[in-house]
Amino acid sequence: MDNFHPGARTAVSLRHRSFSRLAIGVAGVIIAVGLALVGAAINQLDLFETLGAETFAYAVGFALVLLGVMAIAAYAVVRAIEWASRA
Repeated sequence: MDNFHPGARTAVSLRHRSFSRLAIGVAGVIIAVGLALVGAAINQLDLFETLGAETFAYAVGFALVLLGVMAIAAYAVVRAIEWASRA
């Protein structure tokens, strides 16, 4: 009888899982560092007083969207590395 178990972890599935964790970690670090830099800039430059409320909201929204795009791009790069390492 065969020793095949459908739910068993293989070396390939474990490598896939570790790359996914790495990608999520890299994306999280990028977002955390970016948010820290945005917060430091807000405090250092007194942007609350300099910019109006509407302009400030647009600037922060744009910065958060840009951080999200960078995090997704980092995730895609790590996934591409994983895909290339399988070949």
